[in-house]
Parts: sequence; structure tokens; C-alpha cells
Amino acid sequence: MRVLVTGASGAIGRPVCAFLAGRGHAVRRFDRSPAGAPARDGVAPGPDDVRGELGDLGALTGACAGIEAIVHLAAVPDDAPFEQLVPSNVVGLYHLLDAARQHSVPRVVLASSVQVAWHRAAGDPRRTSMHVEPTNHYALTKVWAEQMGEMYARKFPMAIIAARIGWMVRDEREALRMREVAMSRHYISRRDVAHFMACAIEAPFAGFATFYAIGPEGRDAYDLAAPAAAIGYDPQDRFPAGLPFDFPPGPDSPSAPTG
Repeated sequence: MRVLVTGASGAIGRPVCAFLAGRGHAVRRFDRSPAGAPARDGVAPGPDDVRGELGDLGALTGACAGIEAIVHLAAVPDDAPFEQLVPSNVVGLYHLLDAARQHSVPRVVLASSVQVAWHRAAGDPRRTSMHVEPTNHYALTKVWAEQMGEMYARKFPMAIIAARIGWMVRDEREALRMREVAMSRHYISRRDVAHFMACAIEAPFAGFATFYAIGPEGRDAYDLAAPAAAIGYDPQDRFPAGLPFDFPPGPDSPSAPTG
């Protein structure tokens, strides 16, 4: 399958590109990184890769030519002043979806965020796609992404999945923070998020849906039965499994040193 990945050089984009290429997909990368950049995560730059910004509708339209599926990851990735979020997370999203519409791309996966509906305490009900409780402007832009995706899937012959991606720990500081605040129910590894994206573009699917892309520790907090049934998503990595760096076990771990 010919797959366009936006934000391809980002923390999620790199493992997704590598995983999809490993499954035999032809990956075209769209990113601000210059053409000819060195290989990342085992994926060398390809002749069809496109350097561009989400604000450039022409670049996105050209990047969508001949594409069979899109994994849209490019965005301002966390909370920021609203004026900084809008160009990429709102206007850029419109550009991406309209470019996909112009080229009749049949499948799009949009990166939403678990921040749309955090599971906050032990007594909270399991979060489903019906829960929408943003607490910052970044999460609000992801609600917009889900709503725009639903509109395009309803109006045009496109199947669209919005992925509420969990906390993909990027470095040891974040890993220590996750352990300190006991938030591993929100964790997703690079392998699991890449597996989710592969399932989302490969499985038979029509219409629109919002699914949680969370690791197995999140089963009690988030509805993982829906993506399992619809696209075959089966996460494997419990924190800290799947981290791309060595991380010492916590004091309560059976493998932690004693005495």
C-alpha cells in the first residue's frame, strides 16, 4: 500500500514509518526536515519524500497524489499558546483532509490525543469515544480534529479513524515522571503505536470512528475492546517495556535490587 506519513521525523512518525516499511508498505514521508536527511529508525529517505509545512496546501496536495492511505501525525504536539496551535492543528488539518479529498484517498488516520478525555482517578468510569473533556487548548484542537474527520467521512467516500494516542514516553525524564505520578495506564510504546497505525490502515473499515491507542495497562481505564474488534489492535507493552533506552526498575519492582 502507498502510505503518506506526515510528521514523519517526529517521535511517533519515525517508528511508524519504520514499522510500515517493514510490513511492505511504500512510505512517503511529509515533514519539515530537509530532503536527503539521514536515515532514522532504519528508514532511509525516499525519492518521493516531500519537504513541506502544513500551511502549504499545494505541497500537501502534491504529496497526496497516488496515495492509498494517510497517517497524519504532524502537529504542535502538546499544549501551547492558542495562536501557535491554530496554524498546524486546525488550518493544517483542513489542508490535509482537503488534499486527501481532492485525490480521493480512501483511508486516513488522524492523530488525536488521550488528553481529549484523561482517565483521572481510580473511581472514574472507563473512557469511551463518547467522553470528551478537554482541559487545555491543545486537547481542544484534537476535539476539532475528530469532528472534522467525522464530517469528511460522512460527506465524502473516505474511511477515517481518529486515534486518541496515549503518553508515548520520549526520554528518561518523562519515564521518571510517569512512574512518580503512577500514570502507566496512559502509556503506549513505540511498537504499540506503530502497530495501531498499521491496523488502522490495513483492516477493512468504513465510515468514521474514534479509538484509543493505549497500552495493555490501560484496559480498565480506556475502551480497548472497540479497536480490538474493529481493526485488530492488540497492545503488548506494559510500562516500561518498549522504551528505547535503559530505565532502572522502580523500588516496588520484583527485579529491583534489595539490601
